[in-house]
Amino acid sequence: MNHMDFSPLGILAILLQVLIILFSLSVHESAHAWMADKLGDSTGRMLGRITLNPIPHIDPIGTVLLPLVMALVGGPIFGWAKPVPVITRNFKHIRRDGALVGAAGPISNLLVAILATAVMAAVLIGMGARPFFAQINTQYTVPWWILQLAVINLVLAAFNLIPIPPLDGSWVLSALLPGALGRFYDEFRRIGPILLLIIFLTPILGLVLSPIIRLLVHIIVELPLNLLGAALG
Repeated sequence: MNHMDFSPLGILAILLQVLIILFSLSVHESAHAWMADKLGDSTGRMLGRITLNPIPHIDPIGTVLLPLVMALVGGPIFGWAKPVPVITRNFKHIRRDGALVGAAGPISNLLVAILATAVMAAVLIGMGARPFFAQINTQYTVPWWILQLAVINLVLAAFNLIPIPPLDGSWVLSALLPGALGRFYDEFRRIGPILLLIIFLTPILGLVLSPIIRLLVHIIVELPLNLLGAALG
């Protein structure tokens, strides 16, 4: 466990990390509400959930306490927001539209990561390859913070696509499964949170997610920047 840095820079770093997770979770939940609204369920919109203002999305434990504690102990920043209520009977095609609403959250995080990479590419062009890569590998520099934004959003996307209820991936898988199998899987939703808690408290989650996250970071962040850096010489 890392020791807490109580210097002004250390405290500022924790606050910035929490702000990044607040922003990323707000994007994620806003995307759910926006897609549901487009498909016929205006519940999220009426509750004010189509917004990047983090206040309507805050879950006291998952959005504030957990990220703050993880930052304080030097662990990976993680958390969750208050789920957007969705009334599926308002959809024309319940399974398909439910899958689209579920997928909207992780896709929004992937888009944030891609946008962050584009910003890093612009900074790389402006700074030159050598100073840029020196700064991106140095804590608390501007390129390093943009990298954290990209990585945190890739972690959120990968985690939420796990097909275990109530995560977003479960809605996507439910829509893809044929009739009887899909109905059986929907019954599985009752024990999904228990299973999720079990794997969250064991090394299984890290074993599954780590290679996926590394692959996403390589494809979306490292590969484009390394190719651009090589082209710039």
